[in-house]
Amino acid sequence: MNKNTFFIILFLLPGLHLISQTIVAPNYILKSHETLDIVKVVRNEEGTIFQMSIRNERNEGGSFCIDENTEIIANDKSYRIQRIENIPECPRTHKFESIGDTLTFYLYFPPIPNNTKIINIVENCKDNCFRFVGLIIDENLNIEMNLAFNYFESGLLSQGLLSYKNLLKKYENQEPALEGLFYFYIITILREMDHEEEAIKWLEQFQQQNLQGSQWVHDKLSN
Repeated sequence: MNKNTFFIILFLLPGLHLISQTIVAPNYILKSHETLDIVKVVRNEEGTIFQMSIRNERNEGGSFCIDENTEIIANDKSYRIQRIENIPECPRTHKFESIGDTLTFYLYFPPIPNNTKIINIVENCKDNCFRFVGLIIDENLNIEMNLAFNYFESGLLSQGLLSYKNLLKKYENQEPALEGLFYFYIITILREMDHEEEAIKWLEQFQQQNLQGSQWVHDKLSN
């Protein structure tokens, strides 16, 4: 191999990450079906692929299908589903045999812009439609969010609080739904730390922001 060939390979390598990216167990803000999960998301120049799984919780009659009108909403633009694999397209259904049965399937969509960090997946149908709101499809952001949540879940509240405050500062004025999620954890952690006065200040700050898609935060914190 001559030096020119070696240089070309090195020049191309940094671009490989942009061409193909896999996010395992991505974070999300809200979902419609408790036992429906996104195993991973693969993004490349040819499309956006979701590996998903659903677990049956019914003793009898459990079934599931995907409507052909399912779409991704990214940056206020719709990307309609192109292909469905290993699960029937409605009105045909996959019928589960027993409680606890799990089905893994794949949904194929067009490629979406590389800089997209958060999307919604919406199944447009008449009954029992699924949706994921605020699905995080940026690898670095998922890593940061996992770290913050692990601190919180492990009882390391000070580290968790600092992590969520840093996330809010970093992504402020970029994604309103994300900001709402970070406010939720900041206020929740402050309450668990018995810092009620500071929690009230953060709640007032959140309410003043009037963040789009974040009414659920107010509803949960008011319970």
